[in-house]
Order: sequence, then structure tokens, then C-alpha cells
Amino acid sequence: MRRPNVDDELTLLTDSGETTAICAEVSDDPTHAGGTLLKVMARGPFEEGQQCWIVEPDGLKIGATVQSVAKQTIDSEVLLATIFA
Repeated sequence: MRRPNVDDELTLLTDSGETTAICAEVSDDPTHAGGTLLKVMARGPFEEGQQCWIVEPDGLKIGATVQSVAKQTIDSEVLLATIFA
């Protein structure tokens, strides 16, 4: 799976189901070697520490952890931590 770019559309899978997210920011995770932080705008219930999946169109999944959530009207600004191999 490739590292996404700003404005890429991502599909997230959580316990609540599948939702679409727009990538707003991509940066290296200073706490994990090879880690990536993704700031996305998404709808749905998210909470810190929650595990979710980023799903590629071909069905490939990569795990991510919600680091923080900031509500902004209907959408939430969600910071995800993951490692792209």
C-alpha cells in the first residue's frame, strides 16, 4: 500500500462500518520509525485509541490507530497513526 497524498480519498473501516475520508495532512510519525500520521476529515463516531482499517480499492487493508479527534460540524478531524509497508 502506498502512502496517501493530501486530498486523496480513503475508505476507513471501523466497528461502526465503512466511511469515506479525505486526507488533509500527511507527516512522518516521530514516535515510530517508518510510521505515518494522517489527518483526515471523516464522518462517523471516532474516539482516541480506537483501531480501524484503511481499505484500498483492491481490498488490501492496513491497520491504523486513532490518535485524536476534533469535531467540526458533521465531519470530524481525525488523526490516524499507521505504518505503510
